[in-house]
Formats: sequence, structure tokens, C-alpha cells
Amino acid sequence: MSGRRHACVYLAFSVILLAGCGSNEALPQRVPVEGDASAVQLDPLAGGEPPLDESIVSAADPMAVTMPLDAHKFDDAKARLVSRARIVVGDRCMSEFGFSPTPGWIPEGAVSSNLYARYGVWDEKSAAVLGYQEPPVKEDNVGFPVRFTDHDALSVWYGEVESHQGRPVPEGGCVGRELDAVMGHVDFSEVDGKFRVDLEKEALTRATQDSRVVPLLAAWRTCMKEAGWDYADPQSPFAYWADKRGRDKHQPVAGDEEQRSAVRDAECKKSTRLLGTWVAADVAYQKVLIERDWEKLRVYKQHLDEVVKRANEVLAEAGQHP
Repeated sequence: MSGRRHACVYLAFSVILLAGCGSNEALPQRVPVEGDASAVQLDPLAGGEPPLDESIVSAADPMAVTMPLDAHKFDDAKARLVSRARIVVGDRCMSEFGFSPTPGWIPEGAVSSNLYARYGVWDEKSAAVLGYQEPPVKEDNVGFPVRFTDHDALSVWYGEVESHQGRPVPEGGCVGRELDAVMGHVDFSEVDGKFRVDLEKEALTRATQDSRVVPLLAAWRTCMKEAGWDYADPQSPFAYWADKRGRDKHQPVAGDEEQRSAVRDAECKKSTRLLGTWVAADVAYQKVLIERDWEKLRVYKQHLDEVVKRANEVLAEAGQHP
């Protein structure tokens, strides 16, 4: 396997381990709403619309709910364990060529579910400060983990050279060794690494198109219009205010008008019961999709468990407590 290709596989593996609903995109993904000509209307599920948990509807708090699909991804502890094992193998390999990693590297944890805008703006406290901007992301959970910056080191890391100072570079570079040690024979080609994320998107789409949510979206639009803001859907304000702030600014600051709009937005979602109903529908559809695709999810989780097992073995061999 070529160095670049192995690096691409490594990046894909990182996405499998760390992504989830976590997103560093400037804007949230739009979800289809009634009347949106570009929306893809999904066929109804065989069992019809699932019942909603009234306690979730009443609480209207996304942070108080455990999303069912979260059980089918790495939690923070497991993600950091796998990162530690990867670092042990990769750093040992690079030391054979005289390279040391950038000091202070922290093993990446699991990226938290990106709920800040899954239902549009819904937290009044954040809205009062950030408007429609994404909250700051923890730096140790951002990006593809490259711990070496020197050009020669990167060539060895990625396996772009066959040898360095007379020493043969392993096929796929030191990043390849990391993959071999942590993944071993685990074959993620049996399942699509993005399919769990795709299920999350499908659940949200179905929740948005649910007959109990659709009229509340209309009520939210009316509530916002009465306050002076005419938004087509809960995602529209993100693009609108991003354009107003200017995308070229390093750290754009939300102005008073944006903050007032975002606070009103969150208030309207609660006063119309949209937020609680939307969250409850999202949870309900995730449960239905888990049941529908259970076998595929089982195989996927089996692969993740095998990776954790191998990571523990790597750390034990290195004399580190898992």
C-alpha cells in the first residue's frame, strides 16, 4: 500500500473512531422542512410514526437526553485508549529514524455529539453571547493527528520514501505500523464507516418530517416573524448571520441584533413546544432505525470492540496501564 493511500486509510480510520455527529463545519447541515423544494421526502417507515416520550417533550433539553445511536460509537475513554496505543506504536517507529514527536501531544478523545445546532439554536445562554456561532471546540479533539512537522519526518511517517539514512522505511510508513498494530485484521470494509452518521441524519430528517413536528415548525416560523425575523426554517439564520458577520473574519463577533434574534429563536422553540417534540421524535426514530439495521450495527460495534482489545494489548506490551 502506498504511503499516501495508507495515510488516507488512516484518516478514514480516525473519522470512524472520532467523528460522530461531531462537526467542525462553519454551518450546521440543513435538514429538510415542509415546503422546501430541495428536500428529499423519505418514504414512511413500515411501522408508521413511532410514539414519543412525553418526558422528553416536557423537558425540552437536548443535553438531558442520551441519543440511542451514541451507544454505537466510541465513548471518550475508549477513543483516548486507542489514541494512546497508536501514539506508542507510531512514536516507537519514528524513533528508529531519529525523529521525536511534537511535545505535549494529548491523545484525542471522542468528539461530542454536535447538538449545538441540530435543532437550530435552542440554548438561550449560548445564544445571548454567541448568536448563531458554533461554541469553541476543544483543541485536543480537532483534526487529523500528525505529531511530526519536519519534512523528512513526514516522509517517513507517511511512507513516501523507501529508506531514510540507509534504514528501510516500513511499507505505509510509521502510520502504517500504527494501523497494523491497532487494527490488525479488523476489516472495516465490511461496513461503511459513515453509515452510523447517515442513520443519525436519517433520524433527524424523519423527525423533521414527522406529522407532530411539522405544525410546530410552522408555529416557530410565526413566532419568529412576529418578532421581526422572517426565517424559512431553523437552519436559515446560520447562513444569514454568517454572511452578515463576514466569513473572512478570524473571530467574528455576534452583534446585539444577532444575539436578540438567537435568544428569541430559542424561546420560540420552547414556547411552541417545537424543541421538546423535535428531540423526542429524533430519539424515537433513532430507536426504530437501530432496530431496522441492528445486524449491521452489531458487526460495526464488533469491529470497534476488536480495535479496543488490540489497543489494550499494545499498551500492556509497552508496560502502560490501559
